[in-house]
Amino acid sequence: MEIVAGLFTIIGAIIGWFITFIKFRIERKDRFRMAALDRRLEAHQKAFEQCSFFISCLDERDTEKIKKVFDNAQNFYANYSLYLEKQTRKKFIEALGFINSYCPRWEYLKDFKPEERQKELEKYHQKSKIVFDLSNIIQKEVELEPIVQEYNFNSF
Repeated sequence: MEIVAGLFTIIGAIIGWFITFIKFRIERKDRFRMAALDRRLEAHQKAFEQCSFFISCLDERDTEKIKKVFDNAQNFYANYSLYLEKQTRKKFIEALGFINSYCPRWEYLKDFKPEERQKELEKYHQKSKIVFDLSNIIQKEVELEPIVQEYNFNSF
């Protein structure tokens, strides 16, 4: 009988340890997930800020300001890209490429003959939608549920 009681004690200790171990792993994973969520929201907020700088480049004439925006955006991407959602990462690179290739607009258009400029300006405006698409994608990918749920109090 003592052997059975000892066996139950050992089995109980093993089960208790196992439950504690599993609980610790779950809690640790949840803490990591919450920390990652904070970083992801921060990264998307900063990406949205970079997007507003991209928008300001669309009409900017100062090449130094555009270069500064471009360099800051590259630095941001190097530090935060792993926290961004897939579509945001993709559109951010496209927007960065647009800023690098097409801004300032007057400098881009000066290389074309006067009769070609209107067509190229339309092309520029079409491609500039990349920047606005980025803004919309960022907002969509981090959309949160409202803090206050709407309730129908008439149903009570």
